[in-house]
Amino acid sequence: MGNGGLVTRLTKPRFVQPGVKINSEYYIEKILKPFLKDDYCRLYPYDDAVFHQDSVPSHASRATQKFLTDQQVRFLKPQQWMPNCPDVAPCDYFLWGHPKNKLNKRRVSTLRCLQKAIREEVKKIPQKMILLALKS
Repeated sequence: MGNGGLVTRLTKPRFVQPGVKINSEYYIEKILKPFLKDDYCRLYPYDDAVFHQDSVPSHASRATQKFLTDQQVRFLKPQQWMPNCPDVAPCDYFLWGHPKNKLNKRRVSTLRCLQKAIREEVKKIPQKMILLALKS
């Protein structure tokens, strides 16, 4: 545990079928709703989080923002984002690079094997590494 009782975990990876267009409706139904149901309450039981997305259209859409507001999820609105800023998005710039480097060393021959490898590598990210990335 350490760090004053703070435990930080990653969400489980969510996979999108090849060729699927990720619009707001798809993002809300297949990504956000399962995330809120499966991960959000487990990761943030005290509702002390601020949700940070990137600026892809399905994330920045009015429908997505309305959905998050209706679900009472605190989130950064698109105008609050600082694009291409490693200091405010350590997961994008550091943490996801770690499993990506590990995956580049593995041989996978199918999509299913790749998904399994991603799940395995994400689970292996040390808690200390997550905390250091967020603290930095």
